[in-house]
Amino acid sequence: MPPTTSRLPGPAAEIATRLRTLLEDARPGWPRRALYALASLPFGALYLALYAGLVGSVVALIYGVGVLLILLVLATTRGFAGLERRMARDLLGVPLPDGERVRDRRGVVQKLRRLVLAADTWRALGWLGARVLMGLATLATLLFGGFGFAYLGWGADWNALTALPLFALMALDVVLTLAVVDLLVRLAAAVAPRLLGTAPEQRIAALQQSTRRLADRNRLARDLHDTIGHALTASLLQATAARRTLTPTDDRPVQPDFARQALGHIETNTRAALAELDRALSVLRAEDGSGDPGAFAPPSLADLHDLLAGLRDGGLPVALVVDGETDDVPAGIQELVYRVVQEGTTNVLRHAGTPVTVVQVARSRDTLVVRVRNEHTGQPDSRPGPGGGRGLAGLRERAAVVGGTLTAGPTPSGGFDLVAGLPLPGAA
Repeated sequence: MPPTTSRLPGPAAEIATRLRTLLEDARPGWPRRALYALASLPFGALYLALYAGLVGSVVALIYGVGVLLILLVLATTRGFAGLERRMARDLLGVPLPDGERVRDRRGVVQKLRRLVLAADTWRALGWLGARVLMGLATLATLLFGGFGFAYLGWGADWNALTALPLFALMALDVVLTLAVVDLLVRLAAAVAPRLLGTAPEQRIAALQQSTRRLADRNRLARDLHDTIGHALTASLLQATAARRTLTPTDDRPVQPDFARQALGHIETNTRAALAELDRALSVLRAEDGSGDPGAFAPPSLADLHDLLAGLRDGGLPVALVVDGETDDVPAGIQELVYRVVQEGTTNVLRHAGTPVTVVQVARSRDTLVVRVRNEHTGQPDSRPGPGGGRGLAGLRERAAVVGGTLTAGPTPSGGFDLVAGLPLPGAA
């Protein structure tokens, strides 16, 4: 036979369901909430004394010592706010972050200014006031509930007819008293994030710092891709050329001088890649607060000659053409030009081998145009290796940041053309 279940009327069933849900929600954390409610009594009295001290310090301004007392009260308030955050996390399960440590500020003036002007100091003072009110409300609830329970237990006329109703009223008194106290605790848990949580200006500052950190890491990743990718590709080209010059054939003798020169360029490229890695690690350590990244000189237009000289010695026939005055080009634009040429020549080596390549830097009033163009190659087997396609996307992002454009595509003759147009700020 199927089990029988007792059915209650509609309103009674709804009330029973709500009570069951309330008890299920209260079961896991009610001892901690009860402890938090009881702690409101002594802490409320303590915070009331703190408020009395604040009022007294304001009065003491007349005697010239009130400023020091106010600073002492505000510092004590921030200390108690930290204790309140821990209590809210441990007893109520409210996810509150740790507050700002004023003592970590540099200089006494900065510490005092932050102590007085920080919004979380005054919000913490408001929270302590709310705890005073909560302590008074908890005390009043317990007193009224206790008086009602005592009156029903010892002041009422107990007999066989009144015993059951009196027991029911005493139970109702206990339930109502605990429900009001629990409601006060839940109200405190709802208000705590607003007064003890992170201030809006702190959240904005943290978001800005996170955005800057992400942007720095993206820029660092692009620099690593450009520098190390170029160094490895150029080193592979030069190592291949050195191996061929050290392997004699019928129509080609051994060329130790060329091999020695290629090995020197490999050493230079490796040192540059290691320096870029060291810079990246120093920046990451500085973000974690464990070091200073130190100064770093970004590449400029003057470094293009050394960049292309190493490729030229490795077997890539590349020429540099500079049209116009470039001495007053901003350093950021110069670095971007260098990265465009670096990525363009790296792609030539990866995808075309060693064709005739021309690098052109031309200035036209307020625009600097950078072009890397290679002719069609008839030796597809000489390509050092494929690329991942991320370099051009990174260059487009960099060009867009400064308001420029970047285009890349094949030429009618079968070669490839990479063009970047970069605006020059402040140019006439």
